[in-house]
Amino acid sequence: MNGASRRVTPCYRCLWEPLLIAGVEKPFAIVNITLAIAMVGDLHLWAWLPVALLFHVFMRHITADDPWIRRIYVRYNQQADAFDPWVAPRMKRGCRPEGMGRGMMG
Repeated sequence: MNGASRRVTPCYRCLWEPLLIAGVEKPFAIVNITLAIAMVGDLHLWAWLPVALLFHVFMRHITADDPWIRRIYVRYNQQADAFDPWVAPRMKRGCRPEGMGRGMMG
């Protein structure tokens, strides 16, 4: 081998993108469908179908821009409003939030 041939490994989008059901992230779609079935099937609230459809269209619109929006929002909510640089007993050593000096020399 002369080093000219390189190994190429395909990376399929389905392996790194979130699972979507009709354009909506899987947990939201399952909850929406379950609520719609419960409201219409058990309580006979047929007016819930347009509400469920509007919710699905709204979530699809949000997910179309960024399929990771839910995970980003959850990560954002887990971080504090401001980073406290002083050591506290509850802090893990060397775990600064992303963008708060993480990985910088100092």
